[in-house]
Amino acid sequence: MQVPILNYYEQQPEENTFVDIMADITHKCNMTCKNCYIPNRDVPDMDLDKFVDFLKRLQGRCMIRIVGAEPTMNPRCMEYIKAVFQHGHRCILLTNGLRLSSKRYVDELHASGLRHIYLSLNGVDNDDWYESIDELRCAKKKIKALENIVARRFILDTGTIIVPEVNEDAPERLLHLFEQKRVKNALMRIKNVGQIGRFQTEMDDNVKLDKLVELCSDQFKISTDYINSFRDKKIYGLFQEKNSILFPLKEGNKILNRGLWCKITNWDTDNESQIPDPNSKRRGRVTENFMVAPLYEHIKMNEGGY
Repeated sequence: MQVPILNYYEQQPEENTFVDIMADITHKCNMTCKNCYIPNRDVPDMDLDKFVDFLKRLQGRCMIRIVGAEPTMNPRCMEYIKAVFQHGHRCILLTNGLRLSSKRYVDELHASGLRHIYLSLNGVDNDDWYESIDELRCAKKKIKALENIVARRFILDTGTIIVPEVNEDAPERLLHLFEQKRVKNALMRIKNVGQIGRFQTEMDDNVKLDKLVELCSDQFKISTDYINSFRDKKIYGLFQEKNSILFPLKEGNKILNRGLWCKITNWDTDNESQIPDPNSKRRGRVTENFMVAPLYEHIKMNEGGY
């Protein structure tokens, strides 16, 4: 078996160079998704006081990604979010959305100051897809969460993993769902199975980047040339990401949804490190000792543990 070659390092918060930082505030979850990179549920919740101290010391104005396993399983989730804003950083909550099927809970998130949510929609509105990928028939709760998020006018990102022979029609179905629920502005993230953690499929069977482009082209009714014209452009105008393509859902005078964008991402690991996006200067992760490490290198170093 090949030993991964990792460029791993840790930074003090005062020396931070990352723009996006993942903070895993809990390892608990109310789902058992096959692709989860955090299989260990026995790790205690992140210490809130130490997290606040970390934020005080953190260099730069960062996007703090409040994640878990499932961050809403931490009963003090709102306090972590408030702390991020109190110390001058930006915040997004990455969630499976089950608790957000409660309007009251979404109202509480809004009251905390949160305005940006990433909602996992691997099965879109199809229970069979959710059962196959996420091991739970939860479409009804997912749709209710989406409705609540839209009603509160959050900035919305959605994440959908394309699994061969399971949900390859997801892009078209997602676009239809957005039209049905009057989603006016969103970033739709379409990606393959990340080859890290509890990954679901062998890499050779994974959907490659060109296939993802083809699926989106066919189902959005826009050309592959149009999508590929964004292939080498910087993501958000800042970062060159060879594994991602970010584009608006319009081509010439054809506008599918004026405020809808799509980001296609290939999480294959065709590299010596055996991780996606090696040596990223953008993505960091809060470590167990409240340092900052490169995200995927840290996950790989702690696979099966933290």
